[in-house]
Amino acid sequence: MKLSFEEIELLSPDLKWGKNIKSLGAHQPSSGLTSWLQEKQLLTERIHQLHREHSIEVLNEYHGPVPGLLKNLQTEQNNFIREILLSIDKEVCLLAQTVVPCETLEKNSWIKTLGNQPLGERLLKKPNVSRSEFEYSYLKHSMSSFWLRRSSFNIDKTMLWVIELFLPVIERYTDD
Repeated sequence: MKLSFEEIELLSPDLKWGKNIKSLGAHQPSSGLTSWLQEKQLLTERIHQLHREHSIEVLNEYHGPVPGLLKNLQTEQNNFIREILLSIDKEVCLLAQTVVPCETLEKNSWIKTLGNQPLGERLLKKPNVSRSEFEYSYLKHSMSSFWLRRSSFNIDKTMLWVIELFLPVIERYTDD
């Protein structure tokens, strides 16, 4: 299945976000998927703990305006945007978008050189980084449904946002 953030925004221009999965009133995710959605440690760390391999494929990197999935949070119109696929054992499980305002990018130019490296692992090595609480959303698309989460990182008083769309296949990779 080929799904892009551009397509997600077209399918759901008024996607609702909530701080609690149950409050969204949508079809509730399985316990396995819920554990991924609420995972506070790095997803790549969890994958390692499951004794699985992961890989990252960069789909797109560009400068652009605030994506629709952040329109109610952020106002800066010039951002560096990075879109990736995260695979577990060569199976695509997650689509992620990182939105970095120019002010953040100026102070953290290393973000543009990540290539296929995970963002989270680099953020862990930096001092003065904190992550916000997650917000969740649900998207119905043709025969499938998807859960999303978003959060922000504060890096020395500058921000970046991460939006993650969990593909149903990720439920195969639980530690249950």
